[in-house]
Amino acid sequence: MDSEKVDRIIQYAIALAAGEDFCNRELGPIHLVKYVYLADLAHAERNKGQTFTGIQWKFHHFGPWSVEVYKRLEPACSSIGAEKKSIPSDYRDGDFFRWSLKNENLDNLLEGGLPITVTSAIKWAIRKFGADTPGLLNHVYLTKPMLKAAPGEYLDFSVPEEPEPSEEPARKKLSTKEQKRRSKNLKEAKIRIQQRLSEKRKASKTAISIRSPRYDEIFFAGCEWLDSLAGEKIEEFKGEAFFSSDIWKSRTRFDPELP
Repeated sequence: MDSEKVDRIIQYAIALAAGEDFCNRELGPIHLVKYVYLADLAHAERNKGQTFTGIQWKFHHFGPWSVEVYKRLEPACSSIGAEKKSIPSDYRDGDFFRWSLKNENLDNLLEGGLPITVTSAIKWAIRKFGADTPGLLNHVYLTKPMLKAAPGEYLDFSVPEEPEPSEEPARKKLSTKEQKRRSKNLKEAKIRIQQRLSEKRKASKTAISIRSPRYDEIFFAGCEWLDSLAGEKIEEFKGEAFFSSDIWKSRTRFDPELP
């Protein structure tokens, strides 16, 4: 892991947040760690799976995590004069503190040491989520490295190689007779489409009378009869469901072609 790069990203995220709305200026450990992850993800997508910081990201709880990045938060924020505020929490793994920066122009100085793929990713994420913990967690959880891993596993940033495009066969030159026939077919199809559109416009202008429904005894009796066809009412109960650990490797998590 390159600590200098990690510190730079953390500081850049804090500096960008300083220019956001008041409620998004204070960032906690969860936010900053995830913003470093998104920077690595953006870099890997454009550099054949190579992350910017060299961190070994791990699937932990509800998102990517790195203990090494967590340890860099305090020194990285302190070195640029970020203010640390403690917040009481009833949750063991909650955010107990937030960092914020008053200098809103520091991001311009920090931007120079980062590639544009990284700065663009962090800018987008800060504007999109800021200090919105649920929204940020949901986003990183649905990223490709997370969808391919199970809890406790290291994340794979490799990008599958795209198959080389096959050469398109040369188009056969049409004869003059074939060109005339194709032109004639296109004109006839255009005329048919215009006629159908005209018919639809006329039909839409025709007044349609709508009768208001009648909510009387017959109506409610009919509803009751239809409900009776479903059988007896299912009783409500509480329970605990258990799923096999194999679901983490299910194609339904990462294959967009599956429902």
